[in-house]
Amino acid sequence: MIASSLLACWTILLLASCWPASTLANTQEKVIAFVNGTLVDGTGANPVIDAVLLIQGEHIMAAGERTQVNIPNGAQVIDIKGKTLLPGFINAHVHHGFNEENLKAWLVGGVTTVRDESIIESGSLKDLMAFRDRVNKDPQYARLVSAGRMITVPGGYGSLFVTSPEDARKQVFDELDSGVDMIKLSIEDGYAGATGLPKLSHQELASVINAAHERGVHVSGHITQASYLKIIVEAGVDDVAHLAYDPISTNTIKLMVEKGIYLVPTFTVFRNYNAPMGTCTQNLAKFNKAGGKVALGNDYGGGPGKFELGIPMYEIEMMAQVGMTPMQIIIASTRNAAHVVGLEKVTGTLEVGKIADVLIVDGNPLQDLQALANVHLVVHDGQMIFPSRDQNSQD
Repeated sequence: MIASSLLACWTILLLASCWPASTLANTQEKVIAFVNGTLVDGTGANPVIDAVLLIQGEHIMAAGERTQVNIPNGAQVIDIKGKTLLPGFINAHVHHGFNEENLKAWLVGGVTTVRDESIIESGSLKDLMAFRDRVNKDPQYARLVSAGRMITVPGGYGSLFVTSPEDARKQVFDELDSGVDMIKLSIEDGYAGATGLPKLSHQELASVINAAHERGVHVSGHITQASYLKIIVEAGVDDVAHLAYDPISTNTIKLMVEKGIYLVPTFTVFRNYNAPMGTCTQNLAKFNKAGGKVALGNDYGGGPGKFELGIPMYEIEMMAQVGMTPMQIIIASTRNAAHVVGLEKVTGTLEVGKIADVLIVDGNPLQDLQALANVHLVVHDGQMIFPSRDQNSQD
């Protein structure tokens, strides 16, 4: 699916380089032009005032200043009246992703892609991956990425048990052969009353990561304690699924930054478990100050208490509290999260050739992050999805 999307992107780029935009519009799918908005493209570039975003079919055709973008004859022009254009947000840590109503709710709330970080639904992997493939063809649902079942040892925290380094390698290949998009493992001593859980050995941990990397897929590592964070960072996971709730050493943070390992904080689940939030915020502040790469995720459904569908504003508020700038938070929620879920070549920024996943909000989130809660319109796979209050509006 990803490969075919990339091929389509290259096809559009090739055609655009050979023919004028007006010819391209007349010979292919209809063009939609969003005008009179502020463009924040997710790359970290300065916002563009009075921007134009052109979408043709499922893809972005152009994005930039009004004076530099040619709107083709026959395009559907939509004046967004000063609103802000952003990439669709990505929640890189959810559960209950294999649920149509959840996927619809995420989408209308501004989240165009979610990564289910360990399957908890019943059913065979074959059936669950068929569900993923079906919903991913329908633009009314947020795109679903699956990390399969969380790998641990018998009696450990997770649902896919391995018994040796050799078995770990086989289990990883079996998961990937069943169609999951990436791998998730855990090193967890226990929480919510449980302690002393058995854990993957260093050899088993290395076997899981090496097998996944041989297949070219990312590995997400679950921890909640700093001592286990050090272990999975040294082993070479690609992203860490949670902050630690106890202090993270400067050396571990330095190593994460050097290795380019991303961090998905998930403040929401720590709040719901009454974890020491002061320590959590200090950890993220140190990581961010050191130049660490952060991605958005709230661990939706991963514990007791309330979780937000749509954009997880509590996560965004906590990122701001630790000193992340609005631009850093937007990048964490778009470009960085796209990398974490393995789709950085497909989505996450508003650039030519990428899938048209777009969030349009009232207000300017670079000035007031609460504007992100004012979703006016979502575009997913090139299709316009209106929140219920704006169902019949294209203003």
